[in-house]
Amino acid sequence: MKNRREFIKRAGLASLALPILGSQMGWAQNNGTNILAEMLNKKFTLKEFGIQLWTVRDFMDKDAKGTLKSLGEFGYKTIESFQGEKGVFWGMAPAEFKSYLSDHGMRCLSTHCDPNYTMDPKKLDEFKKLTDDAKTAGLKYLLNPYLGFLKTNDEFKKAADSMIQLGEICKSKGLTYGYHNHHYSFVKIDGEYPQDVMMKATAGAPVVYEMDMYWVAAAGEDPKAWFKKYPGQFELGHVKDRYSDAKIKEIMQAEKADSEFGVDASCVLGKGSMNFDELLLVAKENGMKHFIVEQERFDGITSLEAAKEDAAFLKKYLR
Repeated sequence: MKNRREFIKRAGLASLALPILGSQMGWAQNNGTNILAEMLNKKFTLKEFGIQLWTVRDFMDKDAKGTLKSLGEFGYKTIESFQGEKGVFWGMAPAEFKSYLSDHGMRCLSTHCDPNYTMDPKKLDEFKKLTDDAKTAGLKYLLNPYLGFLKTNDEFKKAADSMIQLGEICKSKGLTYGYHNHHYSFVKIDGEYPQDVMMKATAGAPVVYEMDMYWVAAAGEDPKAWFKKYPGQFELGHVKDRYSDAKIKEIMQAEKADSEFGVDASCVLGKGSMNFDELLLVAKENGMKHFIVEQERFDGITSLEAAKEDAAFLKKYLR
């Protein structure tokens, strides 16, 4: 199992501001502006952050409860699950899953689920059962993680129409349905981005989006521009760093990949090319509510060790 796509297919500002504030206090008072507060408000802050369990799937397969306990100790307050061989709740009943997470200071915010729920009407009853279980477990979001098998914008439009129907079902249960992107929806088909097709079709509907910032950047697009283009529609985000272009070329050569999209080139947060100070601030200013770590490649480090380092990186934003 090479990567997630194959799996799915198969299944310090304040200190800087003080001198400025002192030198311009008179200006601030005359203009009714608190410069320090204004500058602090422009710095990205977090109350909590989560992790997509795909990051530590190898450890989850071996010891789900022990791995969840470790994630809580690292500082994660929310987790995002996925629908694997052991199910969304990793062999536990929904209520047991909720209780176990609570015992370790966490909750399950969301899960990725079968993409075919969007495309196959025969799976509607199965989806409805999942919404009931998700509500019992305390989840807020059910997310489609992959539509890469669609090839035309008409197909993406039909998928959007179906997502609206599933969104209505979720809404009736107090849940929210959404879509998580990969690179392909940010590559134009007949002059139009599939991501645009879906987001325009679902505007105002009970459907939200989870931006995987890594894959937007990998497609050559600017995540910040998309946040600003569709304010309020990207409610969740995968915080995933990306190696430098030079390192990615090395990986492609070593793995004999003819496309960057054929390799995983994510890395520990803060060690790649993504400017999260700016990126996460713009995301939050444009309506992102939940920030979720995901990492898919691990060089010289285990996935659980990487999860710990990723948490340490995000803790600097906690206020």
